[in-house]
Amino acid sequence: MMDDARLFRRTDPDFPVTRAVQQRLVAAGRVEGEGPLAVRAAAASAGTPQAEHATMPGPALPEPDGPSIPLGETGRGTLHLDLNRLLAGRCLIQGSSGAGKSMLLRHLVEEAHDYLTTMIIDPENEFENLARHIGAATIRATELAPDGLTAAASRARQHRLPLHLDLSDLEPDERINKAAAFFAGLLAVPREHFANTVLVAVDEAHLLAPHLAASARDAETRRLGVATMTDLCSRGRKRGISPVIATQRLAKLASSVVSEMHNVMLGLNVFDRDITRAGDLLGFGSDRASALRDLRPGEFYAFGPALCKLPTLVRIAPTVTRHVGATPDLVASADVTPDEARGLLDLDALRDAGRAASPVLPVRGGLRALDGFLLEPHAADAVRIVAALRAISPNATTAADLARHLGAETDAIHGALDLLGSAGAVDTMPRGEARIARLSARLRLRGSDANVVGLV
Repeated sequence: MMDDARLFRRTDPDFPVTRAVQQRLVAAGRVEGEGPLAVRAAAASAGTPQAEHATMPGPALPEPDGPSIPLGETGRGTLHLDLNRLLAGRCLIQGSSGAGKSMLLRHLVEEAHDYLTTMIIDPENEFENLARHIGAATIRATELAPDGLTAAASRARQHRLPLHLDLSDLEPDERINKAAAFFAGLLAVPREHFANTVLVAVDEAHLLAPHLAASARDAETRRLGVATMTDLCSRGRKRGISPVIATQRLAKLASSVVSEMHNVMLGLNVFDRDITRAGDLLGFGSDRASALRDLRPGEFYAFGPALCKLPTLVRIAPTVTRHVGATPDLVASADVTPDEARGLLDLDALRDAGRAASPVLPVRGGLRALDGFLLEPHAADAVRIVAALRAISPNATTAADLARHLGAETDAIHGALDLLGSAGAVDTMPRGEARIARLSARLRLRGSDANVVGLV
């Protein structure tokens, strides 16, 4: 058995003769004078930027036959991302804060938008300048209800329109709910629009599909976010959807989402738990996985059918647009006295405002909410719609099909869908001829898995 800690020389009599084993040893830094760290040291002393990319000996990386985009340089040439295989296998980008994952996502969108429609999901509003660069319309999630976001996503797919969804200034649960509504609109489109391929770039994905809920009250919202993003990844391929998601920590992102990713790009990691999980994804042992601590911003190990067969260290190429979320320079506090600080804060006015503020009335729920629902004119039709949608869950149907199936007037169906949408029981869109609806993710989790695709 080979010693896991031994440092080899190529002149050693027992140096492995198999090329694949040699490459693994070099990448793990176990061949004297070779490997990523040795190459960087040589580059620094020689002052040759090109040398820092020579990470591993071996044949040049092949260029994909179909549409592809260049990501950056490796020791074996330029690494390309095969867009056809990306559509089939999705991609995960992970790295600690400052690793360069947002820059990688930005570069990927800049290069890919000429090949397919691009949707940018932006929890921190860092990509608005990128949206302007690629001609994407910006949607402020604070300005639209969930059903409006579902409709906007569906129409964007129909007309092949790039979008930038700004999820900033939302509470955590509202951010998850509105992102889930948008994803539902991307999925619930007629089959004739499946050919309108779309790249969905999701930044800070752990905010939308967290591994754990912050409290018992947030658990249901978390299940909604996880179920919807997992649905987007698992069912997206046949519907022409290619998710690329970025996250700070693997431990923060739901494991069901990570398990759907066939292509991975992993950057700087600090915590042992993240290094272990990242090493498992790359097939690294513990010694080689520790090299993730030494990566510099913009360096990633890439691996997967759309990237390369073996984990390869790549230096991501520069972006065209400026990164808005860069770490600010250090600025000292203002040179003021305590009295001047109190004056700038205007604390006396804040105390007066606090005393004059009216108490917040509690939100009524429980039986009163149920009573209000039952007294609605469209409550009976709403119950029948839920039963019909449950029979075909997780698929969607149109308001016209519901009216025909239930033998009800179209206006009554629209009224019942409005009622169900306000209660968060269905994912739907504003009234219109193309209105669609399906059970919300919350109810789909409790429903059956019947293999029915449409109403009769």
